[in-house]
Amino acid sequence: MRRNRTVVRVGARILLAVILLWLALLVRPLMAQSPIQVLNMGHQYVFSERLDFSIEVQSTSDITELVVFYTQGHDSTTSRAYPNYSPAKQVKTTVTDKIARGQIPPGSEITYYWRIKDADGNTFKTEKQHFTYMDNRFEWKSESKEQVVFYWYGLSDNQASHLLDVSVKALDRLAQTIGVSLKQPVKIFAYQSKADMQKAQISRGSTFEGQITTLGTVVAPDTMLLLATDSNVELTISHELTHVVVGLATDNPYSDLPAWLNEGLAMYNEGKLRGGNKSSLEQAKRNDTLLSVRSMTSPTGQPDLVNQWYGQAYSIVQYLLETYGKDKMSQLLTVFKEGILPDDALQQVYGFNQDDLDVKWRAWLGAPPRKGSTAPVTPTIAKRATRSPASTPRPAATAASKPTPTPAATRNPLTGLCCLTTLFGGAAFGLFWFFRSMYV
Repeated sequence: MRRNRTVVRVGARILLAVILLWLALLVRPLMAQSPIQVLNMGHQYVFSERLDFSIEVQSTSDITELVVFYTQGHDSTTSRAYPNYSPAKQVKTTVTDKIARGQIPPGSEITYYWRIKDADGNTFKTEKQHFTYMDNRFEWKSESKEQVVFYWYGLSDNQASHLLDVSVKALDRLAQTIGVSLKQPVKIFAYQSKADMQKAQISRGSTFEGQITTLGTVVAPDTMLLLATDSNVELTISHELTHVVVGLATDNPYSDLPAWLNEGLAMYNEGKLRGGNKSSLEQAKRNDTLLSVRSMTSPTGQPDLVNQWYGQAYSIVQYLLETYGKDKMSQLLTVFKEGILPDDALQQVYGFNQDDLDVKWRAWLGAPPRKGSTAPVTPTIAKRATRSPASTPRPAATAASKPTPTPAATRNPLTGLCCLTTLFGGAAFGLFWFFRSMYV
């Protein structure tokens, strides 16, 4: 009797194994019958001019829709582009999306995928592809230390290492004097000329750019550009790294720091006030033409006021730090992270608003009380450039990824197996209990 039960158990197990194997073999060919197949996919770009996305796809019916979706860096906005093509069962096409100068910062991670539809109603989304968008006009070298990744071309390795050390020391000084520190890595791209760096920046207009040379700028929360050949490059590093650290420390979806505080902190972290800014500040004090604190909520767009504006921003922050200390400043930045408006933030931490600060700062500076109300408000500079037509294309840099054909469709290949799975699953279960009853 015991031997019979053993035979029955073995037979039941073999039968179950055979049924499961048969079902697995049945599923495989059905899954391979997906109507949409991606044969090839890739990308190219011309820095600060265009992005090119290519695809080759086939289906059992005409391809009726092709759309590429992409995101870049820290920007959560998804862009989309539609290629021109004629519906067919096999389509090979490329779509070009023009981008404005400086619209995508160097070092940005770009993620994209395609959505495909055919005439039978099948829809497929490709796997996401990733590539790093670099300023490929130059051959970059890089070196890392602590929280800084330094990229350069045209410098000696010793020069680059020195500037990297300067960057690390600037971060340390920022933590000691202002009370904020960097929590994530930052990328610095060191350019050799104003013309080289301008292509990576959002345009501020020919008049402004003709009169003002940008020595450094933050183009993404964790990315800054640097004019490495300027004599004040070390001061510029301190300045722009302050923007990075303060920006990350106060980032919120509701409001930005007032420009006088943001730029003033950056100027203060440089050390002593630069000569041109200092003389412009003193002249404005003598002539009683100091801008009001409230009018400096936004940066100036007037080239003839740039030196004075930055000198004042330095002086206002100097007054707050040297009168009330770095702990109060650190507290103020924490409050700004909550998205509180400037007047409310100042009131909460210091007990006065921007108008009161203007009065107190002027008295500390030794300037006479302001006549009238406030100085004219300086115009606001837009944060992002509008899209503009690309200039004459140069040969595109190739960074294509060519995946092997990927079958796919939105129709579930297991749909047809629903009844079969239920039928054979029930049969296997019934047979198991039938054999089990023979020896129980």
